[in-house]
Amino acid sequence: MKLKTGALSANRDLLIPDPEIGGGRDVNDAFLGGVTFTGDYEFYARYEGLMTMLYAAFGFKADGPGGVDEKDTLTVTGAPTGGTFTLTYSSQTTAAIPWNATAAQIQTALINLSNIGPNEVRCTGGPFPGTGVVVNWGGTLSGTLAGAPMTATSAGLTGGTTPTVVVTRTTTGLSNVGTYNHLFVPVDSSTLPMLGIEENIGGGFDVYRYRDAVVNTLHLEADANGYLMGTAGVIARLQDAQASAVDVSGLYDNLDLVVGTNVTVTFGGVSLPAKSFNLDYTNNFESDDFRLGSFYIGDLTPKRRELTIGVSIREQDKTLWRQATYGSSVATAVGGLIQKQDVVITASTYSTIPNSSPSLAYQMQWRMPYAALKPYALSVSGDDVMESDIEFQALRPIPTTPLCYVNVINGRATVA
Repeated sequence: MKLKTGALSANRDLLIPDPEIGGGRDVNDAFLGGVTFTGDYEFYARYEGLMTMLYAAFGFKADGPGGVDEKDTLTVTGAPTGGTFTLTYSSQTTAAIPWNATAAQIQTALINLSNIGPNEVRCTGGPFPGTGVVVNWGGTLSGTLAGAPMTATSAGLTGGTTPTVVVTRTTTGLSNVGTYNHLFVPVDSSTLPMLGIEENIGGGFDVYRYRDAVVNTLHLEADANGYLMGTAGVIARLQDAQASAVDVSGLYDNLDLVVGTNVTVTFGGVSLPAKSFNLDYTNNFESDDFRLGSFYIGDLTPKRRELTIGVSIREQDKTLWRQATYGSSVATAVGGLIQKQDVVITASTYSTIPNSSPSLAYQMQWRMPYAALKPYALSVSGDDVMESDIEFQALRPIPTTPLCYVNVINGRATVA
């Protein structure tokens, strides 16, 4: 991608002797210490260049046909009161699943099958038997019709009247000509992809090339009446100056912009009356690993990963405040944190992908399967409309469920 804003700056100390150890009133000598190169790149969040930043920040990318949304919805009839059931996918059968299973339990049972990877399925809804569970197919199974629909064996359910688990397949956008779906998932590896970066400063001031550059932070934001913007915080180990500039003509990501009127935020399946949102993802790279005999840091190791989402809303009822403060939206007194639900941010363009059939817009979806709503104070002033700034903390209570998923649909088969 090519940007016209931001740069990496050298962070280096001038080392001088400590006056308490020896020397006169004046500094008698100085040397240069180790160096790192850090900075922010700001950009309009379009659907090719943004993918480069996502891959560098997350470490996992799966490319596949786009435009197909495949779901298997599991519902329970007959009101069981006990027992178990199993699911069979492509000739493999899960271990016994309890009659009152949560979406997380069903997802874990499916991921434990050898023909379904941890990034290829996510389950929402539940718990059984009162609420159905939706099985969303992703990763390498996205856009492939995911094989035949699953089947359920319900003989182990007890109580009720002929209790049965029913599987219903839903597919939309079956014709996916000209579109591609790219899945990004944070990996747990101690290393992440590194970028090569070239900066042509001031049209002749100098040309710098950076090696071993990593995306440390990724920030997205949008106002209801504004553009979807992004900022990538980058750290690089090595820099070379006076390089010959590479011809990057034609490498602009000049896809259509995304505006706030095409951005939605949902929490627990309910759309929030959001005026704006901001998202911050950080890898917390260790950037002070200097080694004797070298000017450069020895390694860039990601530490604790964090993901937070901030939303400015107009309060419509007491639901969110009670959940944030009392631990549950239905609680009437302060208690423990009960509800951890999914937060989903969707964004699309008004324009469609060229040559897509049927016509499909460029799309992005961020999903945090488990998020806690942080406590916040109500701001009340006379007859003003109540507005609040709320914040979600993404969680990972189940190791087999990633912290988040990002799906991007565009017209390019692969994007580095």
